[in-house]
Amino acid sequence: MTKPVINSLHLLARKLKLRLAGQDKTTQTVLRILAALAGGYTLLLSTTMALVLLLPLPKADALFFTSLLPAILYPALLIWTFSGATAQFIWHRLLCATLGCTILIIIAVWLR
Repeated sequence: MTKPVINSLHLLARKLKLRLAGQDKTTQTVLRILAALAGGYTLLLSTTMALVLLLPLPKADALFFTSLLPAILYPALLIWTFSGATAQFIWHRLLCATLGCTILIIIAVWLR
C-alpha cells in the first residue's frame, strides 16, 4: 500500500473510534440495539450449549430444560442492554459472559 492510503485508513479508523466512543445518543442507541440483538443471541446460544453439556440430566431432558430458558433470559437481556451506563460497557460484559460460556463448552467437550 502506498503511504497516502495507509494515512487515510488510520484517519478513518481514528474517526470511527472517536465516533463509537462518543456520547452521541444515536450512536449509543444503535450500538445498544446491536448488543441486544447480536450479543444477546450469541450469549443465549453459548449459555444453552454450555447447560446442555454440563447438566447432569439425560440429553433429552437437558435440551428441553435449556430450550425454555431463552424465553426468560432474552427479554431480561434486552432490558439490561438499555439500562447500562454506556454501550461499550454493555458490549464488554456481553463478550466476557459469552467467552466464559464458550470456555465452559470447550471444557465440557474436552472432558467427555
